[in-house]
Amino acid sequence: MNHWKVQNPRQDLSYEIAFTQAYRAALKRYTHPAEIELAMLRAQYPAIMHPIEDNDVLAGRVEFGLVGYGIQGQTGGTGYYIDEPRVVQALEFAEGNAKYREDLHDMLTFWKARNTYNKVLRETPAELRAAIPTEQWKTEPVAASPIIRMAGAYIDFDKLVRVGVPGLRAELTALLDTAPAAGRDEVLLRCALGALDVLCGMLRFYETQAREKAADAPTPARRKEMEDLAAALHELPERAPTSLLAAMQLCWLYGVMCPLVEFGRMDEYLGDLYCHDIDNGVITEAQALKMAQTYFYLIDALDDETDGRVIVGGYGRRNPENADRYCLVACEACRTVKEILPQFTLRFNKETPKAVWDAAMRCIGEGRTFPLLYNDEVLVPGVMKAFGVDRARAETYMPLGCGEIEFDHYSFGSPNGSVGTLKILELAVRGGYDPIAGGYLAPKTIPLAECKSYEQFLENYKTLLHYFIAAQAHYEKYLYESIGQMHPFLMVSMLYDGCMEGGKALLNGGCRYLAGTMELYGNVNAANSLAVIKKLVFEEKTVSAQELVQAMDDNFVGHERLRRMVLDVPKYGNDIAYVDDIMVELHDWLCETTAAQADKVGLKSYLCVNINNAQNTTLGRWVGATPDGRKAGTPMANANNPAPGTDKNGLTAMLNSILKLRHDNHAGMVQNMRFTRETWYNPDGKARALVDDYFARGGAHAMITVVGREDLAKAMEHPEDYHDLIVRIGGLSARFVALKKDVQQEIYNRVSY
Repeated sequence: MNHWKVQNPRQDLSYEIAFTQAYRAALKRYTHPAEIELAMLRAQYPAIMHPIEDNDVLAGRVEFGLVGYGIQGQTGGTGYYIDEPRVVQALEFAEGNAKYREDLHDMLTFWKARNTYNKVLRETPAELRAAIPTEQWKTEPVAASPIIRMAGAYIDFDKLVRVGVPGLRAELTALLDTAPAAGRDEVLLRCALGALDVLCGMLRFYETQAREKAADAPTPARRKEMEDLAAALHELPERAPTSLLAAMQLCWLYGVMCPLVEFGRMDEYLGDLYCHDIDNGVITEAQALKMAQTYFYLIDALDDETDGRVIVGGYGRRNPENADRYCLVACEACRTVKEILPQFTLRFNKETPKAVWDAAMRCIGEGRTFPLLYNDEVLVPGVMKAFGVDRARAETYMPLGCGEIEFDHYSFGSPNGSVGTLKILELAVRGGYDPIAGGYLAPKTIPLAECKSYEQFLENYKTLLHYFIAAQAHYEKYLYESIGQMHPFLMVSMLYDGCMEGGKALLNGGCRYLAGTMELYGNVNAANSLAVIKKLVFEEKTVSAQELVQAMDDNFVGHERLRRMVLDVPKYGNDIAYVDDIMVELHDWLCETTAAQADKVGLKSYLCVNINNAQNTTLGRWVGATPDGRKAGTPMANANNPAPGTDKNGLTAMLNSILKLRHDNHAGMVQNMRFTRETWYNPDGKARALVDDYFARGGAHAMITVVGREDLAKAMEHPEDYHDLIVRIGGLSARFVALKKDVQQEIYNRVSY
């Protein structure tokens, strides 16, 4: 669970006890999920909100409870949740009288069977449990695992700014008037109106705070900031935002109530009011920057390293000129807010202004790892084909979290399952048997030692892959149905296309494009392993299958000569057709096999993603030695990047390999690149020219870290001196010194250019 960045964290679990009591009362009083959820919104807000901090010009610091209501783990949990280990810790070690401890005991036992996570697990159909027996992927060897969450909602912030609370209220009232004839859920609509009342209560709560802070302000400048904030908060219940400050404040507090961890196309929904305020002398550029910086600090305070997306740039914005002007403010906020969030993302195309691109390159060059770069010239047509949508819809694509693609306030495709392609290859080598678990984790098949040809082994491997991919697709649909029956997610549904118009909640028939995504781990190592098996075992016959498996069983100890042969087989990332072709074929097969599951389970699309975060390290701990020479338990390659240390032919060759993979048959990939400062800033401009050439030849994304390898080594030795050293892992950025040691080592081992 996150550790929310607030000055004075709550010191006991009184809020959690009160929330539990409110939930009990709601269960006795209501039966409709929307009525229960509204009661819990009232119990949660503003109870979990914190005071305006001294340097903030926006209100809304938040500390989610150990018990509460959320939409995914990064907002405390999914649905009604409890952080059981931390509640137990409080019970065992925290101060408190007998009544307080009695309440903690009661709360712990009450939520055991009633939290959403456990309900979903308990009711999982037996046939899904047979294929996917556990969700404990951090501590158990698994071929596939469910990820129980509802991640990645992108609400219509632009509509929120344009119509405000009164506009939403008027729309809901009109829909309610015709609800019986239209077959809309009247209770859902009434509860949505009630949720807006809770939001207005939050606005008044902070208006009072802002006025008190204005009265006590230490300087005239601070008094003016708080007076302006109070005025913005005062207007929002009665009219749509009329200033940049009011728009930011409304979007933030609405997002917190959803609760959201993705913050949309910020340049589009803030650009018009920014230009209005600047052009009319309402605010200065310095004031606008401070607002943007506070917004970014509030996002970072969520402590949600894998999410917190802010998108700027690209096709499909209704106001590109004003949006591009705000892009420059956002880029400067990104450069100066030296935190790991937000995950600032630039969608660019041939129309992107040079000033915006230069600002982005400056951020990257200063070691921010942001912005993350997404090439619309490649991705828009790719998304059209992968998702089966038209150009207009594709231009609204949004990378969420680590990089999965959705459509702004239209589609929902939570990444709710993972498949370990390297783990499954390990099982295929032994006919379904896992030496780490000491048993079969997959249906029995013919082991490598009994295969007559490479093609036979490859077919067996694909059979096992298909088994787990199909199971994950069914699990995705089950999660939507199970969670959708329990949770209407009122605040999200209000700003998702079609939900209120149809009178249905997001996951209960309201979402117009309900999709799914599945995370893949280990593709590169799997392709490298297939190359070894094909070349050494079946083509050259210099190593028998039995010898290879024995060496893997022994973690290559005593088999150094064989391991040298294995390592000498071409590896992906060097522009060598032999292995790159295997990688391309595996990639395409995985993408096509995954996509074929959508119709079978009743989703608009079901696509794989190969993006990864630190899970390439975590999951790698439970994969034994593999045919590519990788030692047992060591990290797998991150996403579709070369395995650490194996790209030996230079940056151009590495990019050539990456460019061979298609971008029109999946829902997201990432390309991590690391340059030394010397290379990035070399007057010859070679690094920047290579990046430009990569995108010109079809590169879809780049996540660039500019840091010296020596800096990483020094940071491991003297972490106290390198607090601000930020690196890109895969789908997230992190402070290098805060990472686990094995993750630090994996990053250090990557090639720098």
